[in-house]
Amino acid sequence: MARPIKPARKRDGRAGPLERYPRNPEKYADPANWKYPVHTPFHARAARRYFNKPQNRAKYTPSEQAYVDRKINDALTHFGVPIALGPSADEPEAATIQADIPINKDIDAMNLDELLLAFLGENRRASARDIDPDLVRIDKESASLMSGMVKTYTVYIDTAKKVVQHDCVDFMTNRAKGKLLCKHLGAFLLHANPRSTTALLRRLLRERDKWDFG
Repeated sequence: MARPIKPARKRDGRAGPLERYPRNPEKYADPANWKYPVHTPFHARAARRYFNKPQNRAKYTPSEQAYVDRKINDALTHFGVPIALGPSADEPEAATIQADIPINKDIDAMNLDELLLAFLGENRRASARDIDPDLVRIDKESASLMSGMVKTYTVYIDTAKKVVQHDCVDFMTNRAKGKLLCKHLGAFLLHANPRSTTALLRRLLRERDKWDFG
């Protein structure tokens, strides 16, 4: 096994952090190039997902790969997230964001479709769209509160208290692992005001680890 060595500067390395990202280089698995931020569980999971891609690993020597792997795994361990075994392994669906969205894409530039993909993955997003609109009921929609029903399941989103509550089995099973949404929540958000939903999901993605998914 190669001895871990901190990566050298690369041609495609960044001169500094992107806006709203940590200014401490040690918050990155590749600190010299300001790449693969690992300061939150979400970013650590995303770092693992993208560094697992062969085209990304190929930019580093075996020793540099070992360094980045160790930094990512240390962060995942710190946050209590299961570590995928081996650089080519995939994490379970509930442990990572499913969208192929660039890790450092500006969240404010993501549209509603991209945001739903990030929280639902392709299969759940498709299932959300297939739910009959007649089975979706929005009782309240304001700047701080959204509530209603999808089929027989309740939906309650309080932006002031940073709470998302829903009672289907899929959501209750996966919320603690990856804080993903389910097809019912996806359908609910698809039928709410698009501007409000986009703003909510951008905020939820940015503040993901500060919200209570209950």
